[in-house]
Amino acid sequence: MKKCILLFTLLALLSCVPALAEEAPDLTSQCKITVSSQSKRAAKMTDRDYLTGFISDKQKNASIEIVAPKGQPIYGVYVCFGGKLVPWVVEAKHGGKWVGVYQSEGEFAHEYAPLPEGETDIRVRVNSDKQAVLAVSELFVFGEGETPAFVQWWHKAEKADLLVLSGHPDDEILFFGGTIPYYAAERNMQVVVAYLTSGNMSDLIKNNRVTGRRSELLNGLWEMGLRNYPEIYDFWDKFSKKLDSAYEAVGKKKVQETMVELLRKYKPEVVVTHDVNGEYGHGIHRVCADVMQHCIPVAAEAANYADSAQKYGAWQVKKLYLHMYNQNAIEMDWDQPMAAFGGRTGYQVAEAGYQWHVSQHEAGQKNPETGKFEYFIVEPRDSKYSCYRFGLAYSTVGYDVIGSDFFENIPGN
Repeated sequence: MKKCILLFTLLALLSCVPALAEEAPDLTSQCKITVSSQSKRAAKMTDRDYLTGFISDKQKNASIEIVAPKGQPIYGVYVCFGGKLVPWVVEAKHGGKWVGVYQSEGEFAHEYAPLPEGETDIRVRVNSDKQAVLAVSELFVFGEGETPAFVQWWHKAEKADLLVLSGHPDDEILFFGGTIPYYAAERNMQVVVAYLTSGNMSDLIKNNRVTGRRSELLNGLWEMGLRNYPEIYDFWDKFSKKLDSAYEAVGKKKVQETMVELLRKYKPEVVVTHDVNGEYGHGIHRVCADVMQHCIPVAAEAANYADSAQKYGAWQVKKLYLHMYNQNAIEMDWDQPMAAFGGRTGYQVAEAGYQWHVSQHEAGQKNPETGKFEYFIVEPRDSKYSCYRFGLAYSTVGYDVIGSDFFENIPGN
């Protein structure tokens, strides 16, 4: 009798536990998808290749209509934009009329629109009275259920603990290794990544060509646990081994003003950026190191660049680390297993992040010592450009003693 009571109690308790929700099915291939302009590239939105995509004619109300398969309503649409970001809206057809069910200001290149009521006929439309181009590299349509883990939900940070300044998309991985996954996910700190150049992404967009490099960038950051949307600047990416030539390309005064505003906007405690010699000699990398050494003390004085000081206030960064800097040198340990990634190390997660940068996998440089071409990789501990090696170039809180934490000597961290 006691066994029966125990069994009954156990079954009753189990009946109270909610069933695990199933992942929302991908309905994309079953939907009827039409676009507002004549284009043979509409299918490129659903080929699961971020380097291709659909781009509309320049027009008012450029749109993509999506009709759900019979008996399977649409509960969410995930849009990966491949061109200039514009305000957009999702509308559903109710009683023959289009009704807005989701609205976006167009701040994020990857954005998910939840449709909790379930819709049978929707359209993604540019929300502007002016003529505009709608460019989409990938489109996903989901049915009812849990949103898949790969869908990105970005937000804007109000204040950063750590600011990572990268010369190009992928440099934040190749040369800084486990920095982003360790501090953003394992330490759960507020990390913001800024890119001085977009790999000439802006030039592609200006000429109405779909670019997937921004998607590679976002997918790589998401893979590494970052959830704060990055700052992507459009300074011209001209290869030069001379700092002066690189500054001439980007505009020295403009980049200094922009970086001061960046520091004041996010108010980071610590900044990490490139080697003073540009790792393998890239001038844009050299600009990153040089401009931060100049701008950090400048940003602390309200009299400098009055407009950004009035908008955000002056800000004193506490520490600046440069990659491979010889003075006050430290070595980070990206080989420790991290609970946030199921035991994978920072270096391993960085390698996974770099896998998303498909367009760069055939890129590299000629080794001046051997004369051989070498593909870019996440620089291992013992390599010439080791992603483990940094140096403290600026500090208001003293020198490091332990030397394996960018936040050493900063209270509360």
